[in-house]
Amino acid sequence: MSVRLLGLSGVLAVLLIGCAAEEAPVTTPVTVVGAIRAPEGVGAGRPVTVNLYHAWALEGPLRHPLEFIGSFPAAVGEFRHAFDYPVELGEGLVVYAWLDTDGDGVLCTPTGRTDIAGLTVADAFPAAEVALDIELSAPCAGPDWFFPAVPALSAP
Repeated sequence: MSVRLLGLSGVLAVLLIGCAAEEAPVTTPVTVVGAIRAPEGVGAGRPVTVNLYHAWALEGPLRHPLEFIGSFPAAVGEFRHAFDYPVELGEGLVVYAWLDTDGDGVLCTPTGRTDIAGLTVADAFPAAEVALDIELSAPCAGPDWFFPAVPALSAP
């Protein structure tokens, strides 16, 4: 019985060591600064949720837009946020924000459709500091509604 227990303990130890050996992603410090703008009189004092994304992640047939990096709270007006950008997990930087106009903590519901959102692609990236503004104007729009942009249809 003790030989089995010893063998099982050895297997468990090898599995745990294998999981612990995974390296942390390489990061670089980045600071985003700018302003979040909303229509006049909308959402004064209400929270804004800001999400950071890689513009693109992975390669080949698995390549996809909007790989989540992190999130932080803000308010309408000036903001500044420092974070560690995971260099090897994607490319580019997209900043998406939504204003919780009704204070329920979620981006729109079937009965509450007043929250507004906006997204900005950081064109001057990579950089240690990125300056950008986010215009909140689209009701109930998630980040995938804005990015990647759908090409305009040409008139016949």
